[in-house]
Amino acid sequence: MDDTLEVMKKSYQRFLAVGLGLMLIAFLLMIWQPLGRQNSLILAVIVFLVAFLPLEFARRIARKMALVALKGE
Repeated sequence: MDDTLEVMKKSYQRFLAVGLGLMLIAFLLMIWQPLGRQNSLILAVIVFLVAFLPLEFARRIARKMALVALKGE
């Protein structure tokens, strides 16, 4: 059980870090607008939407981790 939880924890942390990093990039694009106002906002929205994919995977892994920990498998 400990090995399973450890592997799940590492993948959870990776997905969470990638998702939060992409959100940070999206917010920085909105604030600094390096490509001009409209282009930066469009790119920021796209990056923001893509950031939800790894965050969703992290949420699902966290749910599975909780189930494994509660069942004691």
